Amino acid sequence: MSMHNLRFDFICQRPVPLYEHLCNDYLQRTELAISIGMEHQQDNDSICYFIEAYATQAELEALADDIASDFLLSVWLQKTEIKRINHKTGQTNPFDVKQHQGLPLYFCQHCQPQFGDNQHPHFGDINFACEHCKGHYKLSRELKSLTHLDIAAMANNLLSEKTLTLPMLGITLALSPSDKQAQYQRPRILVCNPNSLNSQFCVTDSQVLALSSIEKPLLRVRPCSDHPSLHAPLYEIQFAENRLLVILTEMLRQKGVHWLYVNQDTVDNTKMDLPLRLASINHYWLPITNLTDGNIPLPNNLTCLHDENNYKTSQYKFLVKSTKRLLEWHVVRLPKLSQTKLSQAKLSLTKQAQDKPAIALMEPEHHNTLEHAIDKGEPGEDISNSLCALSAGLLRHHSNEHHTKAQFVKNAAILYFNKHHPSQIVTVDGHSDAELFFELPMLPGSGYEVCHSLSDSPQKNVLDKFKQLHPREYNQLLDLQLLPSDGALSQLMAVAALIIGAGPSQDKHSQQKCVSELADKFIALAMSYQGNNAPRIDFPLTKGMAHRSLNWCKTLGSLMSFKLAGDTNLAKLAFAFHDSFADYLSHWIEHVDQNIGIKQLVVAGNEFANPVLAERVQLRIGKNFPLVVNPLLDLDGVNIAIGGLYLKQRRG
Repeated sequence: MSMHNLRFDFICQRPVPLYEHLCNDYLQRTELAISIGMEHQQDNDSICYFIEAYATQAELEALADDIASDFLLSVWLQKTEIKRINHKTGQTNPFDVKQHQGLPLYFCQHCQPQFGDNQHPHFGDINFACEHCKGHYKLSRELKSLTHLDIAAMANNLLSEKTLTLPMLGITLALSPSDKQAQYQRPRILVCNPNSLNSQFCVTDSQVLALSSIEKPLLRVRPCSDHPSLHAPLYEIQFAENRLLVILTEMLRQKGVHWLYVNQDTVDNTKMDLPLRLASINHYWLPITNLTDGNIPLPNNLTCLHDENNYKTSQYKFLVKSTKRLLEWHVVRLPKLSQTKLSQAKLSLTKQAQDKPAIALMEPEHHNTLEHAIDKGEPGEDISNSLCALSAGLLRHHSNEHHTKAQFVKNAAILYFNKHHPSQIVTVDGHSDAELFFELPMLPGSGYEVCHSLSDSPQKNVLDKFKQLHPREYNQLLDLQLLPSDGALSQLMAVAALIIGAGPSQDKHSQQKCVSELADKFIALAMSYQGNNAPRIDFPLTKGMAHRSLNWCKTLGSLMSFKLAGDTNLAKLAFAFHDSFADYLSHWIEHVDQNIGIKQLVVAGNEFANPVLAERVQLRIGKNFPLVVNPLLDLDGVNIAIGGLYLKQRRG
């Protein structure tokens, strides 16, 4: 009987605790002479978990079936391979598994069909014991105490009252969207019936796989066109991520409920699992902002200059420190500042008349925080966030490389587009000197002022014709309020949405739309466009005192021209805006390349959660300049804090 050596590879973008846990389980199968291992692949920075076995053909086939069944899909899994090998390189000692929040999973393919399928005798048993994933050990005391009848009562309560608060999960479920929200929030949806997903939302195969993965992420998608009850432009959707929701959604699916609205309750309980919001960029899934603690191996291709740093947003504080082996981060949720306290803080600042940034009042213990550096000074003065994102994007760890002299970023550039900071192109030359090449300008404070600026520009004739032929769109534009917190790109898209006619319909002219909702509408329209060709919208540069900016009057004027020419295909115009912008970015990057020689182009910032922008940038720029993201970090959050460890000058 012939024996063979086989190796099963799982190539992952980042560590997957479940796979380490399973490799250890397979070591117990002594009859197959199994060895396991983990390799860092230098060419693409991936992690390869492997299982090696020496056995007969029949035994190996049975093993392959078991592995296929047990190694559940992770969103970080890039590919799997099976190959014959001549000799083993693995180990027979188990991995030292760091327990993530207790154990890897709440449920797996062994137990979920038993407690989560209404045809099974154990349906509704939240405490169902599973020796594979040990998910029953992850239940809190409140969850453990729930019986089948309790959960059935919850489902009935939700159907009769239309809402259900689940304090043990920190969420409230509802049958319809909340109308109490003072401002627009992109609705979050829990899918009860995965089989009907394609008839509700426009999802790709890779999105369905990601939703089904063990991480149960939230993905940003648009509803099917002309859906009878899904009226928001974009939704964040997810599948049930824990045992209670698995049982509850199955009970509701039986009653004909296809999805539920989820509202995250504001509770100061740091133990609550926060959802993993993912964006797809450069063929990777990346967290938009990483909200769980973590670490990566200490990179050795750039020189770390500081031991600690922190970065703060309005909701979170990211604390990072470097050790000899790791970069570690800790995420702290900040309590919401009440409007009264905020007003008092502003009043106090006015009285003091200090020349410190306003944020200093709220963070007295750390004045070197990188966030809100834009609160003081002129546009273009601060490039620290872009530089942090650039350094973080380039960090790599190669276990066999050791640099003796200091290594800094050289011949690189970044596209950093963020909703709450300046959106910039920053370059670093061969001497590691940084320069701001471009910054997207903020628009004036209202649509009225936007129109005033247009009438003072060479676009006056276009504006006059637009006002005459499209009075509804013009009046909606006059009414629009623009806030600095909306972000430059979202502001521009919101104005563009009103110009092309994507504002509230005729019968709802009194309804005011906020910038973020209009921007979402504009993105959703662009996502719905089926063609490849689109008109070219102008995005001309203006040269300021220190850096280039955008002549946005010309951009808006060219959109008005297409509208005046009778172009009624809103999806095409919204797509054209994204595609033209990416094309102009490509030309600007080529210009920079001629001056400094770009070897690495990093993409970062939460605006790249816009799938159309990410896709067009990938297509327009990625063909000439391979886009770089850090597969171990996020788009905006932890990466800024970590990048600060590598800045030559630190604020303070």
